[in-house]
Amino acid sequence: MKNSSWFVVINPKAGSGKAKKIWEKTKKELTRLEVSFDYSISEYAGHEQEISKNAVVNGYSQIISIGGDGTTQKVVRGVYMQDKIPAKNVLIGVIPSGTGNDWIKSHGIPLDYKKALSIVIKKKTKTQDLGKIEVLGNKPGVYHFINYAGAGFDCFVLSRLKQYKKFGPLSYFLCAIANFMKFKNIPVTIELDALKIKSSVFLLGVGLCSFTGGGMRLTKDADPFDGYFNITVAQDFTKYDIIKNLPKLFNGGIFKDKKVFTYKSKKVKIFSAKEGVVSQIDGEVLEKGSLVYSIVKGGFTFCSP
Repeated sequence: MKNSSWFVVINPKAGSGKAKKIWEKTKKELTRLEVSFDYSISEYAGHEQEISKNAVVNGYSQIISIGGDGTTQKVVRGVYMQDKIPAKNVLIGVIPSGTGNDWIKSHGIPLDYKKALSIVIKKKTKTQDLGKIEVLGNKPGVYHFINYAGAGFDCFVLSRLKQYKKFGPLSYFLCAIANFMKFKNIPVTIELDALKIKSSVFLLGVGLCSFTGGGMRLTKDADPFDGYFNITVAQDFTKYDIIKNLPKLFNGGIFKDKKVFTYKSKKVKIFSAKEGVVSQIDGEVLEKGSLVYSIVKGGFTFCSP
């Protein structure tokens, strides 16, 4: 293994192009510090997973992700696509440069690229749980996520987010304000470890960490180390409920609403009697289908302050 060298994966489009600029600065800093590295820049959506998979196959066990939560998630996914070494043995460092940068908020990783790089180089590690989702339907697939998965309003917002990304972390909130009148609650059945729920959901969150969507708090008391998902079910929301709760998405106030319920579970199944459910993981909208979530305990090893 090329244990002393890093392989850098860059998503130049992350953060509306911010990642490309941060990479140029990071490359100079790596060179100045005489850190051994190779790199590859993604050329299309999802390319990051192919790059990271090939990097591990070619002998790298240390990867730096430059981009947002979605970039890091795809890097981790690529690591799990290879079988040369156990995925948990691959160390991943993160230089945050996305739109929301939510995963880093749970771990105290700074936005400043020099400070983030300093953490990477020191190689102090932590291992958090990883989420695994199986989508069962016409286009089945298996994916991993590092932060938050959801179904309902957040997917609806993400599908319309592109034109708002220029506003950075505020983009999610502005998109939600502009589009909430068009959303309709989704009838689903939810199966947890010891509970079955039939609900018409506004928001259905399956979280490992606390933040998503540019700082929104959609999971209560999330702990990415405890082996459980934190599930949030906001059901039967009217348009008035949405207006009342939109500001509360950012301060945890939504959990005080009588139509919002929270649970902990190691496994989650979500399906609809009428049709499949559209879901998202770390900002990536997936194909419609029935959803099966499970925990990969300690599945993600990363550089931590």
